[in-house]
Amino acid sequence: MTPGHLTQAVKAATGRPASQLVREARVHEAKRLLLRTELTVRQVAARVGFGDPAYFCRFFRRETGVSPGDFRRGNGNHGFHHDGRG
Repeated sequence: MTPGHLTQAVKAATGRPASQLVREARVHEAKRLLLRTELTVRQVAARVGFGDPAYFCRFFRRETGVSPGDFRRGNGNHGFHHDGRG
C-alpha cells in the first residue's frame, strides 16, 4: 500500500485526514500522561514524539487552547475524563 493510498483509505473510512488522526492521538496521549503521571512536560513531550519541549508546548496549546501546565493544573481539561475515557 502506498502512502497516498493509505491517506485516501483513512479519509474514506473516517472522514478525516490521517494527519488529523495522528494529532488527535498525540494530544490524547499527552493529556493522559499529564493527568495520570508525574512526568515533566519535557518527558511527556518526548513520550509523544517531540524532541523539542517548546515545540510540544506550542503544538499542545494550538490543539487544546491551553498550555500543558495549565491543563495539568485543571485549567483546561475540558472533554477529558480523569478515568481515561475521553
